[in-house]
Amino acid sequence: MTKKVLVLGAGVSGLTSGICLLRNGFKDVIIAARHLPGDISSEYTSPWAGASIITAASPDDYRLHEIDLDTKKEFARICDNIPDAHVSRTDSVQYVRQPEATDEEVYWVKKLYDNVRVIPKQNLKPEMSHGYTFTSYVANVPKYLRWLLKTYRSLGGRIERRTFNSIQEAIESYPDVDSVVNCTGYGSHDLKDVKDDALFTLRGQTVLVRAPHIKTQYYDDSATCWTYIIPRDDGTVICGGTVDPDNKATAPDEAITKDILKRVYEMCPDITHGKGPDAFDIVSYNVGFRPARRGGIRIEKEIKHRSNGQKVTVCHNYGHGSHGYQSSWGCSQRVVKLLKDERLSKL
Repeated sequence: MTKKVLVLGAGVSGLTSGICLLRNGFKDVIIAARHLPGDISSEYTSPWAGASIITAASPDDYRLHEIDLDTKKEFARICDNIPDAHVSRTDSVQYVRQPEATDEEVYWVKKLYDNVRVIPKQNLKPEMSHGYTFTSYVANVPKYLRWLLKTYRSLGGRIERRTFNSIQEAIESYPDVDSVVNCTGYGSHDLKDVKDDALFTLRGQTVLVRAPHIKTQYYDDSATCWTYIIPRDDGTVICGGTVDPDNKATAPDEAITKDILKRVYEMCPDITHGKGPDAFDIVSYNVGFRPARRGGIRIEKEIKHRSNGQKVTVCHNYGHGSHGYQSSWGCSQRVVKLLKDERLSKL
């Protein structure tokens, strides 16, 4: 058993990994990160998320299906037992704009979600190929992150604000650490001894509105545009959104905001009680950058050595893109499995 673990990164992946390690026999865990919960920065992705617990996997991405299924099971447990986590069970509607649903897609949708129903064709707009209603979960992000941090600390985990240019620098700075878990997200593009060129950012712009009467979440997916409504347990609703690999602007774009609210209103006019897209009760405008990766999430183990020759195991857990919360528990469980089993190199 590894004696001491250093987790790099304090977003949802880093915090969840820290909790899973402490719950599974790792007694000494420390998180070191540039940004900590409570920070507001365009470089710190987790606070900007909608955190609707639905899968982002394609129908044939069996690996991500299993990761997301394990995550959903944990969110169900949290929802039923830990009110302080602010995870709520939510009725959901998902519209899809792509070729007709395959039997394989329907199989996975029914496995991943509860109370699944296929939406009848006559209830769909002409441009929609199919859709589903089901029950899923939503995390109130600011409160959920605080709960993760509180839980991590209650288990004995420590957290420090530190910045490193490489994993090697981190392991030299913590000479008693046996393993490192790399949850730096897009930071792994810049770490000198990782430099993962498969990473790229997907800009997401959203609007937080006040609409306590909205209890159902909605999704309208296409290849280039995501429209979604994600209600939180405090009466606010995340309205989105965008999926933009080219736009690097950190400030909200007024034209994009207007387009988002127009699309959201068209999908659910009741959100402003039918008063039109200019009648939203706006709380804030938000921009975040999702750390996406060609080839999917990297959950992989390698061996590094300190300058004195000591062996250190490094386990990577990054590249979650738009589904960091949706895959958080499943990925962290696999990190634990990799660190416990010397025969495994990746999952």
